[in-house]
Amino acid sequence: MIEVSSNSVSILYPDGTSAVFDAAELSSRIAKSCISAGMPDSWIAEDIALSVEFALQTQLLNSGEKSVHASEIDSCVVSVLEDTGYAEVAEKFLATGRGPGDFGKVSQSDVLDFLSAKLKISPQEVKALAVKVTGAMHAIKAEKCSTRLVMELARHFREAAADHLPVSAPPRMNTLSPSAPEEILVQLPEECRRYVENKVLTLHGVSSLFKSIRLDIDFNPLMKDFELAAPVTELLLAPRLMACAEAADCVCRTTQECCGRKDLPLIITLVNANDFVKRWMLCEEADSVTRCTKNLSDYFCSMLKIKPFKIFSR
Repeated sequence: MIEVSSNSVSILYPDGTSAVFDAAELSSRIAKSCISAGMPDSWIAEDIALSVEFALQTQLLNSGEKSVHASEIDSCVVSVLEDTGYAEVAEKFLATGRGPGDFGKVSQSDVLDFLSAKLKISPQEVKALAVKVTGAMHAIKAEKCSTRLVMELARHFREAAADHLPVSAPPRMNTLSPSAPEEILVQLPEECRRYVENKVLTLHGVSSLFKSIRLDIDFNPLMKDFELAAPVTELLLAPRLMACAEAADCVCRTTQECCGRKDLPLIITLVNANDFVKRWMLCEEADSVTRCTKNLSDYFCSMLKIKPFKIFSR
């Protein structure tokens, strides 16, 4: 799949360099870590990468900042992997990090605040971990430790505590909560359901790793009985695209209601989009196809009331 949308999250690395966050690169790192750990279910990689990107965008939007440290991303990924039962994958993932280096030190008195900001666990668990980490720092007579070492100590103590808990299989990540797509679709108004039945809109399951609405959109069926010959412009397509956008918004609202979540991010995949712009907009050259697909995507999304977090094309 090709990403049509883009983000402006800047990642600051320990060596002073920076780069735009790349979800595909992070997904690749996680997938390789899954393989290294002997786990074939590397499909979790994309969900985790998307959840991290969404969390970063939300964090930066709320804080007003423009960049995050690379260590924060790694800590977030490790926390998700460990909390979902993939501790071995988390260990392999840490080994794929970009070069050594730290953004300062953490003193014993700041361990609790540091771990509270980094780990997505209950305050009671964080407090217990902080006591153990601080005790370890005191034992080695270190008033301050690198952020990486503090996180490694916390991970060690979490794993040690987990050894005393009953072992259970990690949950399947593609199960729905609370409704399956077909249960959601039967609640759609008839005029909206037609877009699903005609394969214009396809709703996918809500992953438990990254709860989001995943909607495939194929513009090709919209052109049935279209009376004008190619090439067409976005303006000529506007009535059909607007009706499709209203149906997509309806599907999203219904999914949010069924899941009891009004904040579910929307991920759109434009299916056969390249074929569409070649057939109806007479775009032939690779650059022209990419540009036409991007313009069509932007035009359609401008009609949506529920704006997508990510847009892909395949």
